[in-house]
Amino acid sequence: MMHRTVWIIAGGLSALLLLWWIWPSTVDPAYWDDPEPPALTGVLEPRGRLISADIVGAGLMDRSEDVALAPDGSVFVSEHHGGLVRLWEEDGIWQGENFVHVTDAPALGLQWDAHGRLIVAASNGLYAVDIETRTVETLVTQLAGRPLGFADDLDIGPDGRIYFSEASWKWVNTIDRLSYPYDMAENRPYGLLAAFDPQTGETEVLADSLYFANGVAMAADGRSVFVLETYRYRLSRYWLEGPRAGELEIVDDNLPGIPDGVMGDGEGRLYIAMDTQRVPLMAFLHRNPFVTRMLTKLPEWVWLRAGTPKGFILVMTEDGEYLDSYHDPDGRFGFIANVVPAENGDLWIGSLDRPWAGRFTPPARDND
Repeated sequence: MMHRTVWIIAGGLSALLLLWWIWPSTVDPAYWDDPEPPALTGVLEPRGRLISADIVGAGLMDRSEDVALAPDGSVFVSEHHGGLVRLWEEDGIWQGENFVHVTDAPALGLQWDAHGRLIVAASNGLYAVDIETRTVETLVTQLAGRPLGFADDLDIGPDGRIYFSEASWKWVNTIDRLSYPYDMAENRPYGLLAAFDPQTGETEVLADSLYFANGVAMAADGRSVFVLETYRYRLSRYWLEGPRAGELEIVDDNLPGIPDGVMGDGEGRLYIAMDTQRVPLMAFLHRNPFVTRMLTKLPEWVWLRAGTPKGFILVMTEDGEYLDSYHDPDGRFGFIANVVPAENGDLWIGSLDRPWAGRFTPPARDND
């Protein structure tokens, strides 16, 4: 009887393994040998200075992918459900309201244009929000003859052109579908950098074949624009003017963390939001396509376990020199999605998965 039970169990397990083997995979992973990350020493040392950052707006939002600072002192954050939340401080206490629903897709990047409108990069397009009337204008929903699937971040040039990234045209991002892990697992170049001209209504692809194109930031002189590739740990500069116009130049292709958003301070410094430190699991998946194909057939909670976030902010020059870093020792801000420098020197922090934003006053600069 015991032998029969063992054979039944073994047969059942064999059938499950066979089914797992032949079941079609949703991803077609590519091999890539991740480089060893830079040592977190010197200016990269995790000294935990974000422990002094203030939590802003707790309980007033579901998350804060990006932050936009308004001239009147209020703060706007973009939310996963496609809306904007406005925050303001009264007698030291933060208040908030659901300001406007932009679209039925995750609202991600935010930036002010020269007319005082808040430009929103949502997964399904670019939108302009009139703050006075709370009306929404659709700017772009198509690119290269197809609907936008994962517009991510943006910045605006001196001439008003809007530069934006599409993280992945294949893995469409929606409110109900967590798509970015599959782009990471497949590890193929489905991202691009594009420009929209509000004067002509034309949209142009500037660079394609990018690996999860994410953060976008104008250079201080307006002659180039930076773009991050999250799953290549890469920062590149696309030249808009000069002898290298039209060229995509790699500035750093082995960043010390997993980059998300980037923003410049207008003085030649870039602030890069690192979701977390480099993750061994990601390197393992990239180096083992067959295992990745098999693992991604399982539920996400089984294979997508990167551990507690160890996010930080990297400060660097536009030429790629590391100046400083501010680490989040207890993971209060989860996966840090964006960093916005304020005129007074504070840094505002957006989070991919925490229901609040952050405000951090950096120490006096000693590395300029």
